[in-house]
Amino acid sequence: MPCEATLRRTGGSITLSIPKSIAKALTVDAGTVVELAVEGRTLSVTPARRTLADRLAASPKSPAHWHRDASLEDEPMWRELL
Repeated sequence: MPCEATLRRTGGSITLSIPKSIAKALTVDAGTVVELAVEGRTLSVTPARRTLADRLAASPKSPAHWHRDASLEDEPMWRELL
């Protein structure tokens, strides 16, 4: 799925936008941590493999910041009352 993209200057960095079709194929979205590697004149972008410790460090520390599904707040219906 080759395509072209134009690099842009953003502050002191150079930014590369990833086309939606490539982001979808890589299963990445805004905020995804990626690893960059250069081999000769080839740039590789790979979704980073994060450890459990990394994921826990990035998770909310307080239950007040957890994003809970509101549908789980229903009253007990059957034998849950036991």
